[in-house]
Amino acid sequence: MFSNLLHASRSSIQLKLFLSLTAIVALSLSAILASQVYLVQDYFVRQAEANLRSSNYLLSRVLADPLFEKDLSLLQARLQEVQTKLPLCNFQLKDDIGTVVYKVGEVRARSDTEFDPNSLDGCYNTIIPVVHENRLLGTVRMGVRTDDIAQARESLIQHSAFFALFWFAIFMLPFFVQIRRLVHPLGDLSKAAQEIANGNLDYPTPEPVRGNDEISRLITSFQGMAQALVSNRNAQAASLAALNNEKSTLDALLATMPVGVIFADRSHIRYCNNAFRQLCLLGPDEDLVGMKNDTMLLRLGQIAAEADSFLKTLAEILETRKLIEPKYIALKDGRHLRLISNIVIAPESSGYLGRFWLFEDVTEERKTLHMAELRAEHDALTLLYNRQRYDQDLPRLIAQAERDGSRLALLLFDLDNFKPVNDLHGHAAGDIVLKKIAETLTLQLRRNEVLYRIGGDEFALLLVNASNDEIALLAERIVQTVHSLTFDFNGTTAKVGCSLGVARFPHDAITLQVLLQLADRAMYEAKQRGKNNWVMHHDTTKH
Repeated sequence: MFSNLLHASRSSIQLKLFLSLTAIVALSLSAILASQVYLVQDYFVRQAEANLRSSNYLLSRVLADPLFEKDLSLLQARLQEVQTKLPLCNFQLKDDIGTVVYKVGEVRARSDTEFDPNSLDGCYNTIIPVVHENRLLGTVRMGVRTDDIAQARESLIQHSAFFALFWFAIFMLPFFVQIRRLVHPLGDLSKAAQEIANGNLDYPTPEPVRGNDEISRLITSFQGMAQALVSNRNAQAASLAALNNEKSTLDALLATMPVGVIFADRSHIRYCNNAFRQLCLLGPDEDLVGMKNDTMLLRLGQIAAEADSFLKTLAEILETRKLIEPKYIALKDGRHLRLISNIVIAPESSGYLGRFWLFEDVTEERKTLHMAELRAEHDALTLLYNRQRYDQDLPRLIAQAERDGSRLALLLFDLDNFKPVNDLHGHAAGDIVLKKIAETLTLQLRRNEVLYRIGGDEFALLLVNASNDEIALLAERIVQTVHSLTFDFNGTTAKVGCSLGVARFPHDAITLQVLLQLADRAMYEAKQRGKNNWVMHHDTTKH
């Protein structure tokens, strides 16, 4: 136990308590010892002074007679007797006229005022008058040894110190045991607290001491706190594992998605999946995570077909705090991306966290949509505009002509001798004829001319802002072009022609229905004239 105490830190409460208690007990015992020594010494001094006074009186009586009678032999004998009975360190006898009668040792010139057993020379010097019948016969100067009193005092101090140390040990031992019992658990508790503070929550906590004192309750409370920390750590670890599992699952899902996903906070990119890297042609070592938003914009601008417009769009998106409509981006390599972006709000605080971006390659989708639009408005065989588009364009162009006072010509024609080709050579041959005529006429079309296939072998052409001469030239060109085509089916030559009728808006008709009727009537008239011909309606009456 004492070795542990000696090696304890200077800041240890155990050492502080022990030293404090030791100091108190030591001071108390020292005070008691000093008081005891003082009292005993005072007693010895008083006894010595009393004995000395008695000795002085007797000495004066013993020396008075021989000194009065001048009996030197008797005086000498009595002085020797005094010397044997008193512990003298010096002695001097003078007669009444100051003559030294007897002397032993060196006598001080002055006497001591009080008895001091601690004097340096160990002597108490005094003067004794020798009186006989009230007559001064002489004086005695002598020094009485005080060694016996000093030795007695030293012996007393030694014995008292021994007993003081003995009782100090007897007194301190139970206190030390009690301090050890009380403070040792606090040391273990301090060590456990330091380990737990350093993150070692599995460090064993000290066992509670017996009883229900403050230390026992403190250790019990500490154990409860440590157990709560372990429980919280385990719960946090489980939550973190579940969160990491969910994150891994989400990352795996986002990694397998064909849609590029990035998330950006107010200033930096925080997430980027593999699909986005592939869509934006990022290198294997190039990563957007941690990149500033402005840098990301410039990086994406490198792959856009129209970089300035694209960067402006992205900058506007970053400044908004709402869902944006899908944006379509054309890339330099011919691909098209659809961009969707929305903000992310923290549910608990409604604070802005950032914005997520979805980039989807819609190149094939746009191609499919374009083909669907083509199929919806174009004839599948000839790739000319179909009847649906014709029914949309004709009333629109008539309305436009009414608004701006322009002219519109409708040319309707169907093929002559087409049915024999189908009957003799089959429908595949008929399809070849239709495709060839459509291709040839399409190559001749001008900017203001639109050609439609509106039936089996029926065609229509709309001509905007053309003069009568231009209309006539166009009608003649169509008839001659169709008639000039020759087809070979398995060695058999086939030719077709066309009959074409023209009606004009507003010259011939001011309504859609009348315009259709007049053009159809002119086409029928061309057939009546021997086919492979064209007729322009010339009735001056507007219907």
